[in-house]
Amino acid sequence: MRVGVDRRVPIRLWTVILAVVPALGQANLATVTGLVGDASGAAIPGARVAVRNVETNVDRTILTDEAGNYTLTNLPPGSYELTAEAQGFRRAVQRGIVLQVGQALRLDMKLEIGAVTESVTVDAHVVAINTESGTIKGDVIVQEEIQELPLSGRDFTDLAFFTPGVVPKAEGGQGSALNVNGARASNTNFYVDGFDNRNARGAGAQTRPNIDALQEFKMEVSGYSAEYGRMAGGVLNMVLRSGTNKFHGNVNYYLRNDVFDARGFFEQDKTVLRQHQFAATVTGPIVKNRTFFLASFEGLRAKQEATRLSRVPTPAERSGDFSQSVNLNGGPLYLHDRLQSGACNANNRTACFPGNVIPASRLDPSGMKILSYFPLPNRAAGVTGFNYFAQTADVDRWDSPLFKIDHKIGANNLAFRYQNRLNDTQNPFTGSDLGTFGILIQDDRSLGGIDYTHMFSARLLGEVRFGFSRNATYQHGRFAGKDVASQLGLPNLIPAGEAENNPLLLDWPQIFAGSNYPQLGSGANMPIEFFTTDWQFGFKFTWIKSTHSLKWGYNDNFVQLNQPYFNNQRGTFRYVGNRTGHSIADMALGWLNNVTRQVGFNRNYWRQRAMGAFLNDDWKATRKLTLNLGIRWEVNRAPVDKYDRLGSYDTDARKLVIASDANAPANYQALLDQTGLRRVVVTAREVGRGRSVISTDWINFSPRVGFAYRATERFVIRGGYGIFQGGDILNNLRNNLSNQFPFAINQNFVGLNADPNLVSNRTPFPTSRETLTGTTTVNGFTMNPQQAYLQSWNLTVERELFRGTGIEADYRGSKGTHLQRLYDYNQPFRNLQSFIAGEGFARPIPEWNTINIFNTGSNSIYNAFNVSLRRRSRGGLFWRVNYSFSKSIDDASQANGQSNGGFAGALDARNLRLDRARSDWDRRHVFTVVYNVNLPFGRGRRWGSAWRGPVEGVLGGWQLSGTGALYSGSPFTIETITPNLDQGGSSRPNRIRNGAIKDDRARGRKGVDYPWYDLTAFEQVPCYVPPGSTPVVGCQDSKHGFAPFAYGNSGRNILDAPGLASFDAALAKNFRLTEGHNLQLRIETFNMFNRPNFIVTEPLTQFDSLTGGLLSQVGAVGRGGGPRIFQYAIKYRF
Repeated sequence: MRVGVDRRVPIRLWTVILAVVPALGQANLATVTGLVGDASGAAIPGARVAVRNVETNVDRTILTDEAGNYTLTNLPPGSYELTAEAQGFRRAVQRGIVLQVGQALRLDMKLEIGAVTESVTVDAHVVAINTESGTIKGDVIVQEEIQELPLSGRDFTDLAFFTPGVVPKAEGGQGSALNVNGARASNTNFYVDGFDNRNARGAGAQTRPNIDALQEFKMEVSGYSAEYGRMAGGVLNMVLRSGTNKFHGNVNYYLRNDVFDARGFFEQDKTVLRQHQFAATVTGPIVKNRTFFLASFEGLRAKQEATRLSRVPTPAERSGDFSQSVNLNGGPLYLHDRLQSGACNANNRTACFPGNVIPASRLDPSGMKILSYFPLPNRAAGVTGFNYFAQTADVDRWDSPLFKIDHKIGANNLAFRYQNRLNDTQNPFTGSDLGTFGILIQDDRSLGGIDYTHMFSARLLGEVRFGFSRNATYQHGRFAGKDVASQLGLPNLIPAGEAENNPLLLDWPQIFAGSNYPQLGSGANMPIEFFTTDWQFGFKFTWIKSTHSLKWGYNDNFVQLNQPYFNNQRGTFRYVGNRTGHSIADMALGWLNNVTRQVGFNRNYWRQRAMGAFLNDDWKATRKLTLNLGIRWEVNRAPVDKYDRLGSYDTDARKLVIASDANAPANYQALLDQTGLRRVVVTAREVGRGRSVISTDWINFSPRVGFAYRATERFVIRGGYGIFQGGDILNNLRNNLSNQFPFAINQNFVGLNADPNLVSNRTPFPTSRETLTGTTTVNGFTMNPQQAYLQSWNLTVERELFRGTGIEADYRGSKGTHLQRLYDYNQPFRNLQSFIAGEGFARPIPEWNTINIFNTGSNSIYNAFNVSLRRRSRGGLFWRVNYSFSKSIDDASQANGQSNGGFAGALDARNLRLDRARSDWDRRHVFTVVYNVNLPFGRGRRWGSAWRGPVEGVLGGWQLSGTGALYSGSPFTIETITPNLDQGGSSRPNRIRNGAIKDDRARGRKGVDYPWYDLTAFEQVPCYVPPGSTPVVGCQDSKHGFAPFAYGNSGRNILDAPGLASFDAALAKNFRLTEGHNLQLRIETFNMFNRPNFIVTEPLTQFDSLTGGLLSQVGAVGRGGGPRIFQYAIKYRF
């Protein structure tokens, strides 16, 4: 097991030359199109049109067709000059043209009669609207804007949130940081210079380029070209700067220190913050007019304290004395004794410990040892019971070099780029809010590629691309290497030989004390190691034929994922309070609700291939109407394991199908007999299936249609419709297909209500199957899955108000089909007799415990209205104001079924429509603004243009920039685990009334120690215990007439978390040192109004088992956004 990362930069050129991007298209490049005519508007065929990059002196030439049309494609973003000439006409020149990433710019040229040697030169007026495509592209953010906006952490993804239709993902959800146009966050595409920058394993961004190295940034949200594939969400497109014939660059240093920062909402004192971020970027020529380079480096050294609030046992409770304890409603606590007969009172028919004190002779040594690792309370509990405040530091260190070379070979071009990022991080709160556990992460990521563009003629271009991305990650807990289980008096489950080979497997077991208390341990899945390589190849051709611009191409993508699967090797121990009525009392007695463990671990060597092909035609049907027509075919082949160590549960055949038993454990046959599973486990060959076990959906065609109608030069109507195929999150597939019997045996030992000592600290792993304990959990995927896809449509009107300023309004929508979701296919039937017997409800398929199935039957619908007012950057002034009104509905928002405040599994596996509700990320109202203004004082500005010396030094050269965002609250789900209905985290209570506390009922009082929600608006699902039957803790009758054991009527995502608001600003002073050399001093503030932004910190909301209706974690909202902080910067530019 590797425990360190070699910090030498791995510039492996040979790997770069052998790899490529799946979307293949130089859609990051721009196009200029238009009509050349005479003064009367008549077309001039055969006119020579040339476009020249004024910074590199590279030019392109084409002749107009018989209708006078011209189109020049594959132009890198930058500054250009356009020339048109024809016999008998004066030469026309338009200067000051700035092309943006992915832009299709229309420039019509009118030639005047005269000699070709004469010329007419004008400054181009580029309209501020999109006239040539049905795509909703958000807006392009150019280099000047990227460098001047205050971006916390200098993270490019922050730029995307200033595009209408983009919202933050649900806290704790999968994928990237953003949801786009109603698609899941895991379906966002990331491109750098046209190369795929998406992490195949986890679906987020692979690398994060230094923002000083970015030329432009564009977010496309709906109706984009058939060139794009693989993911169904938005397209986040970044273009790196290229070198020019002059050297340019910048050196930046950013400092954060807590001296002037504000105190956080949850903090008793100001937290320590020390952050140093430094960057340098240089561009220039290697060979003038021929070869150019970009070199960039960025690094970070940071230490930042963070805080958490939680609930810990009191000193009395740690000794078994609960006489002063109360239930979550603040009322009396009844501490039940399952080994005695009698009744506490008429409403609670189980015996109680006298005085709520557990006798010392009954206390369990292991339980008391575990309790000693909880810290003592250090703050007053308040209404919510949060009596512990933790404050400790995150440590982050990373370095990221990047370089790029562009080389012109005659009329052809060769480009090469590479980026690497090495990251070391310590996260003390991962796994537990106590701050005493945490994990250490070492992460090595890289992205590189080479592309070659060949001009067969002025109208036919070809391109071939190779690229790769790689990710090597190592994570382990803070106590890794220590046999903690033996110290606690619990069994050490790591075999001696395995511990010697993999010492980091030794660590804390995972210990849960219910949702009211922080867990102990860094995580059941520690340690984590994985190595992902994404090899890609593709080619594309562009052919300009009369009024048609045709593109077609193919891509092939091959992903390798190697990962040992160490999940839950040390076991997970759960004390939830269903034995005594209090989870800490359960722990003190050693009475477990259940214990899970994985016996053996699987080493995964996964391989998956994705292919795609497209045909696209941008057709100028008339001078005013452009049609965008395209179709794409793509397929994500079902993955295979190099050694066939995978399988899937077949719900139709009711059998587990494994790829092969050739590499099964040596005791495989004995396991089949021992577990009684021989008749329900088969190999793929026995049932006529291939190595992947699940099948591949090959029929995936995606039409794309768009139009742009120029009603006038300043007013355009656009629209589009398309189908976009959704890709896979490889880690989801691996978790469900590889974490499988017999390669890894997942066991669940469930305690008995009638005998709490059966599953306890003393005997956590009983082997008797007669009591339904130790049954194996099995996983599966739909055996014949259909590819997920998103239908997306939009209708847009856009008008240029005046030069550089435009307004856009659009309606857009999307519908997701065959989306993935996870649920328990073997969800138990609710049976009164088995529940009272203490064995849980009987499961439909008795051979297995939970059967986790990834199903492709989820759906979504999204509708939105957006309006955007924007001014393009000119003269140091730019701004954008956006508003969105939207609603997103689905029956599962995450493929893995969970996000903080979200919803795990299914309420009823036999009626999934009960889960249809607002999406986890749904935010009804969104308002964003970005701006920059150069104050009009000083040299080169409106007033004081002649200032010199001290006057200019003090009063001139100031600028102000900023960003702002307002979001409505996102929804969350109320859940319950008492009584235990064997549904995991998917049980929901009965709703009596709304559940939200109106502002006028809690004005000025909302905060960490005051509830945001009506704590009596919900009642747990009632259950019934006939007289003389074994009493069950948590069973009670309904006070509102709800039927016993019925599904709760509370819906999914019915309450809203508080809204979010954040405003950042920067004030900068510019100094002109010499010609071409400038210095900027800068101060930035983030969350400048010091507004706390609260989030829902727990996915599960537990009810007190005896009082019903009291929320434990979501009654008060936890964890606010960061306090106001300042950042100081110095920038040198040349």
